[in-house]
Amino acid sequence: MTTVIFLIVLLIMTFTKLLIHGIFLIHRLQQLGYSNLKLIKWLEGNQYREILLWNIFELLFPLLIILILYYDIKQIPIYKYITSTIMFITFSWKLVHPFLANWIGPGAYVIVIFLIYVFRLTVIPLDSFTLSTWRFYRFNGFLLFISVITPVVILISNLINEPLEAIVHMGYFNKARVKLKNNHNLIKIGITGSYGKTSTKYFLATILSEKYKILFTPGSYNTPMGISKVINQNKDNDYEIFIAEMGADKKGDINKLCKLVKPKYGIITAIDIQHLETFGTLSDIINTKLSLFSNLDNQGFGIYNFDSEILRESIKKVKFSIPLYSYSMYEKDHPDVSIYAKNIKHTRDGLKFTAVYKNNIYIDVKADVLGRHNVLNLLAVILMAKLIGLSNDEIENGIKKIEPVEHRLQKINSPGDVLVLDDAFNANLNGAFEALKVLNEIGGNKKIIVTPGLIGLGEIEDEINQKFGEYIAEYSDIAILIGKDRTKSIYNSLIRKKFKKYNIIIVKSLEESKNVLKNLLKPGDIILFENDLPDTYNE
Repeated sequence: MTTVIFLIVLLIMTFTKLLIHGIFLIHRLQQLGYSNLKLIKWLEGNQYREILLWNIFELLFPLLIILILYYDIKQIPIYKYITSTIMFITFSWKLVHPFLANWIGPGAYVIVIFLIYVFRLTVIPLDSFTLSTWRFYRFNGFLLFISVITPVVILISNLINEPLEAIVHMGYFNKARVKLKNNHNLIKIGITGSYGKTSTKYFLATILSEKYKILFTPGSYNTPMGISKVINQNKDNDYEIFIAEMGADKKGDINKLCKLVKPKYGIITAIDIQHLETFGTLSDIINTKLSLFSNLDNQGFGIYNFDSEILRESIKKVKFSIPLYSYSMYEKDHPDVSIYAKNIKHTRDGLKFTAVYKNNIYIDVKADVLGRHNVLNLLAVILMAKLIGLSNDEIENGIKKIEPVEHRLQKINSPGDVLVLDDAFNANLNGAFEALKVLNEIGGNKKIIVTPGLIGLGEIEDEINQKFGEYIAEYSDIAILIGKDRTKSIYNSLIRKKFKKYNIIIVKSLEESKNVLKNLLKPGDIILFENDLPDTYNE
């Protein structure tokens, strides 16, 4: 009877183990945009290699102990107790370990199950246990085999699911396109760029709300499916302006979004090497981003960041049929610049500067945001608002209502007079550079950065992270690097720049970095969380 109970429990635990493993991998696939290629690359990384090594260890180690005991004390009655206890501990560990390793969120039921097993082992000894070592080996081997092929099953399932998903997406896409088309008086604005899209969208929506009823895509909803969902789920059709953030990580993405939205006005925030790995070439990135201006309504206009060198030089080579306007932090006398900024200051209260139009009309800007990149984002939306027809008073009132965008150099006052700068959604060198300058400029004690480095940059990733390391050495006092292998280029740059070695702390995960900070922080310190930090990048 005991053997039957053991086998039933074993089957339940096996199913739970495989379910946890499958959910863990599906979650990764979701984080990686349901891309099989990206998942395969991730599977080749350190974290999944660690999972496989643990599975092999869980198979071989208890078997080794049981075999040793088998040859030494198999005639002793206590052998049954020892072997059965080892098996129970092994499979209990299989269930608990994914939670301890942060592969999946914690759950109280794990503790309950573990206590039940402890009770079962101590109160009711397995004196009638008869499952042979060989059967245990075969079962554990089968479990390891399933663990190994689970990613293959998920990859195949995703491959089969792709055409079905495409059909469903096309239905949502066409429904949203018809809905926008039927709203004849709607003003549609598209925003794209290698970075700065989301902040610019939120700032623009806030300011334009002073005069118009606005609908805009929330969060980072910048894909065809995301934008279609926003349009289809909105039951109130009396909005006057629709603002769409347009993301792209491969050729043709912006053209597809423009077919959906059909924008009249557009903003390109910058062009950089972000997503070079998926685009393939810088030329593909440039052509994709500039396609926003090519798709604008003939009665519309485009606005672009004059300080983005790649964007500025690329626009010179293309002839557009619509008027273009630009903004700058530096070029106040250039004939192509329509608005510029001067007297830029960062304080613990936020950002202050003066926005000056071509005709020397100016606006004093005081916003609860940080970063010179946000100076550019604000210039873009001020210019758009002015061209659409808002008054200076309406624009100033809108600026006062702007709130920091979550995870984009968001200013957070923590207990103990510690200031947190949350820039976790930034993933480009220019943005990281600006965030570090803000960290350095704001008055405080220790300046600390927590980062896994810059990712998704293909063959030039090491080169970019070396430069990032140089910036860290110049503008911070303590560097907490997430992932030893991933941040090796940053570490080497810090050492070359004579950064104090004892001020370089390497951790395996974001959670571990928080534990380090608890013992490190003092009143007046400032922490910068720089770049994307989900557990996809833990080691």
